Amino acid sequence: MTTLDKTFLIIGALSLMITGVLSAYGFHGLADSLTDADRLSWRWAIQMQAFNSFGLFLITLLTLHVGSAKLLDIARGLFVFSIVIFSGSVYLEKLGLIPEVAGNVAPIGGGSFMLAWGIVAVAIMLKK
Repeated sequence: MTTLDKTFLIIGALSLMITGVLSAYGFHGLADSLTDADRLSWRWAIQMQAFNSFGLFLITLLTLHVGSAKLLDIARGLFVFSIVIFSGSVYLEKLGLIPEVAGNVAPIGGGSFMLAWGIVAVAIMLKK
């Protein structure tokens, strides 16, 4: 296992831990301060973070099994970028720490999620 593989596994594990923390905080700590629409946005950010954190694990396990591939490394980097940009912007906006910019920033993260999974598919197709 390379240092890069370990790094992505650690990022995935920590991201899943943060997902649990933010899920509990959203349910218990923000229950009275979020509107129904805000709660839906919070939940969606949590789900996307969890799905793509698991994606980091899956892609790293794939990398360990089939060998390193530059495309898979790019995809893993996009997963991390996407989690920060998509979920992070929603969290910060709903906490009132940044102005309502998630609508402008989150799509960049969402598009990166999609691009990352597409790159994974291409990397698998190209693998001999």
